[in-house]
Amino acid sequence: MKNFNKPKKPRVFTRKSYYTALAVCTLMLGAACFGSYKQTEKKIGEELSSVVENQKTPVVTGKSDEQKTVNVAGVKPGVKKETKSPEQTKPAVTAKEEVHSEPRIEESPVRKYSIPVNGQIIQEFSGDELIKNQTTGAWQTHNGMDIAANPGDEVRAMYEGTVTDVLEDPLWGVTVVIDHGEGISARYCGLNKGLNVTKDDKVSSQDVIGAVGDTMDIESSMEPHLHFEVLKNGKYINPLDFINGRE
Repeated sequence: MKNFNKPKKPRVFTRKSYYTALAVCTLMLGAACFGSYKQTEKKIGEELSSVVENQKTPVVTGKSDEQKTVNVAGVKPGVKKETKSPEQTKPAVTAKEEVHSEPRIEESPVRKYSIPVNGQIIQEFSGDELIKNQTTGAWQTHNGMDIAANPGDEVRAMYEGTVTDVLEDPLWGVTVVIDHGEGISARYCGLNKGLNVTKDDKVSSQDVIGAVGDTMDIESSMEPHLHFEVLKNGKYINPLDFINGRE
């Protein structure tokens, strides 16, 4: 009699066994990853520790024990680093140092001019205006001012200066020209021939330079007077602007 074995039934995986296998695989994969992660972490940690130690402790060769304990900042352990305030860091001023200050600007004194002879003004400066000359009858500008005075009255310098010319003008008579500085010059006309100054003399303010005369032909019909002219940089200006500090 033949022995017939019964065929085995194929193994059927149930849903329970499937999830069990899947869980086991997941645990094994996680364990492998964790182990790899820990090894990598340890290696990186060792490398970082080595870098930090190298930065903290410089390699010193041929130095004494005391020098080897100096840290990177150059300060010995246990010694407090001294700090200075901004005021202490400023350089001290020594006696040899020069203190520079702004140069002092000195104001020049006011130049005060005085009238050369005491008297009434009988003819003023006309500027560009034409006036009739009482002696010649011609219309012309009057470049100075006429100050009434008696013959022989003293004529004084209106300010200090240098006599630049002494002449006998055919129209204005005996004339003294004085350079009073700063571009100012004056002409004292109609003087007497007996003068107290000559060319190149230095005069002070109110020095007597001569006396009123009767030597002016161009204004001879007028009463005795001094014809007084003032020029600034070669241009005639009103003498009243310079008399008694009116500059």
